[in-house]
Amino acid sequence: MSLSKSISGSMRTHHCGELRESDIGKTVTLCGWLNKYRNLGSLHFIDLRDKYGITQLGFEQFKGDVNELRKFSLESVILATGKVAARPDSAKNPNMATGIVEVQVEEIRLLSYAEEVPFLPHGMVQATEDLRLKYRYLDLRSKKLQEILTLRSNATRMARTSLYDLGFTEVETPILYKTTPEGARDYIVPSRVHPGKVYALPQSPQTLKQLLMIAGTDKYFQICRCFRDEDLRADRQPEFTQIDIEVSFPTLDYMKNLATNLVSKVFNMPEGFQMKSISYDEVMRDYGSDKPDVRFGLKHMVVTDLFKGSAFTTFSEVAEHNGGLIKAIFFPHTMGTMARKDIDGLVEIVKPYGGKGVAWFKVENGQLSGGISKFIDANLLSALSDRSSDKGDGLWFFFADKKEGVVQDCADALRRHLGKTFKLFNPDEYAFLWVYDFPLFDYDEEANTLGAKHHPFTRPKDEDLELYYSDDKSKVKDVKAYAYDIVCNGYEIGGGSLRIFDNKQQSRMFELLGLSPEECQHQFGFFIEALKYGTPPHAGMAFGMDRIVMLLAKTDSIRDVIAFPKTASATDLMASSPSVPNVAQTKELGFTWLNQK
Repeated sequence: MSLSKSISGSMRTHHCGELRESDIGKTVTLCGWLNKYRNLGSLHFIDLRDKYGITQLGFEQFKGDVNELRKFSLESVILATGKVAARPDSAKNPNMATGIVEVQVEEIRLLSYAEEVPFLPHGMVQATEDLRLKYRYLDLRSKKLQEILTLRSNATRMARTSLYDLGFTEVETPILYKTTPEGARDYIVPSRVHPGKVYALPQSPQTLKQLLMIAGTDKYFQICRCFRDEDLRADRQPEFTQIDIEVSFPTLDYMKNLATNLVSKVFNMPEGFQMKSISYDEVMRDYGSDKPDVRFGLKHMVVTDLFKGSAFTTFSEVAEHNGGLIKAIFFPHTMGTMARKDIDGLVEIVKPYGGKGVAWFKVENGQLSGGISKFIDANLLSALSDRSSDKGDGLWFFFADKKEGVVQDCADALRRHLGKTFKLFNPDEYAFLWVYDFPLFDYDEEANTLGAKHHPFTRPKDEDLELYYSDDKSKVKDVKAYAYDIVCNGYEIGGGSLRIFDNKQQSRMFELLGLSPEECQHQFGFFIEALKYGTPPHAGMAFGMDRIVMLLAKTDSIRDVIAFPKTASATDLMASSPSVPNVAQTKELGFTWLNQK
């Protein structure tokens, strides 16, 4: 951006990253922060910094008292006016955008004096994360974070523009809303004017955007704030932004094409870009995760059947147990090699997921050694090799448990560990997946209860409707949904479904989830009523804006891409939030706060 293209009346004529050789001879005014001061005796220099870059200020033509410069502190805000001049050849800096020129100062003014800062945002030594979060406004002065804010702004603009171009209408929905069960805890807001009642901050505008379809809006979107009171991770925050979408009369193909169009624009993908499709059952079989990073191989192999009757009783017991699962990963020597201590250390990778260890053996020059090699005969090795896309020398890793979920999680964790440790993927590549045909329910076998895999408005597949209305929950659990996720580089960046638009199907969903008619009326009465009055087939999806920007910025932490993020314990170190309300507030709201007198 050039200030010459902006609205007139600014204190400055140019920004600190703008001046070039073509500007030599111009009188300019710059404003910014004092990044560095150099006193070389007869020569004085200041590096002036703003969001856009750094310009060197020289003082050879300065008529004022240069000793006054010593009173300026780092990070003070300065206004300087002078002529653009060429730097001496010995002082030119080809690594700096403005490195050919400097401004010979004629007038300089201190706009705001900075006391000693807790850390320098452009310092060589990076402050601790807690300190940077406490003084977030200083951290945001860094080039990296300013570039991320700009990146986020541009990504948001591209998303908005692409949806406008397709005829979508942007609609704002309420922030103060009704508490509804959507998989996480709500943040609750007590009402002063309705004592004893509360609002909830929306986990998503789910019912509202479906109501907009019933209302005839046809194509809705919103870039909205959502709130979930749940445990945090590196890629999760209690408040987040999503690109929320709902459309009437779609097909699954339309929804995939819509997602492809949005992803292509936001990620600037090449012309002709398409997302690879893979079913939920396939992705779990091959990767043990519904959000795999497919920039590299190392697909899992299901080998349960090969160990039935094996002399290795640990595996044979699992293989013969109903629901037991054994998976293998072959890590060829062409991808890397591991020392024995590294192999032994893999137990720490799987331990958080319930794994007790990783069984293994090595193949080298056709010879087997180490781990469980004594239980692997030539026939078993041949059968294993037949299932692997990679052949030859390498390491075989195995995961076995009577609980399928433990095996899937452990095998997925080791695959991700190998990919990262051995740099098996291109960090500049984006690999997208369209994952479809998710289960409609999560099933708790011990309690014989069903929970919504996504949310209670997801439509069951037509071919599974007989199962959907079955009285046997162990059969109902197998119902598939018209649900889909968009995955990129190991992150779920979006997801959605075709929605239930039939009142009978919706009532059955609530029944299967264990909600009584009274609970349904209390929670969703307004929505059930609306379904009676002509509901078009509709579908939607939501993209996690924060995760998208995290991928675009190539950072591992979602906190890097949010202007004022929370810590892992959902606190704001800068504002000391959350905080205890004062007595007057709680009295007005009609409740008593813990430990408040």
